[in-house]
Amino acid sequence: MTIMQGPLTTPPPPGLDLNFVLDQAMPIVALIVLFIGLRWVLRTAVGEALAERIRMRVRGRGVGTGEEPQRVAALEEQVAQLQGQVSELAERLDFAERMLAERRERKLSAGQ
Repeated sequence: MTIMQGPLTTPPPPGLDLNFVLDQAMPIVALIVLFIGLRWVLRTAVGEALAERIRMRVRGRGVGTGEEPQRVAALEEQVAQLQGQVSELAERLDFAERMLAERRERKLSAGQ
């Protein structure tokens, strides 16, 4: 007595398996459709708004373009003033060091 455990399956016919081809091609087709859709969206007003927002963020975290030249000019003026103050302080420090060195020399020569 022979017991069968399921239906007999016939081997697939030789040649191209359509299910395999579709399984392999679907991710590629999906990526192509996604890129075409993304390109279409980015060429609309929504894409332009996104691009402008990114530009503003790169330029200075939302600072308006009308304020920037005035702000840069004010900062340059402050830097110039600070450079003048630093050079004046350097001259004063140089003078004080020379005075201290002169005083030490007098004490040394007086002690001999």
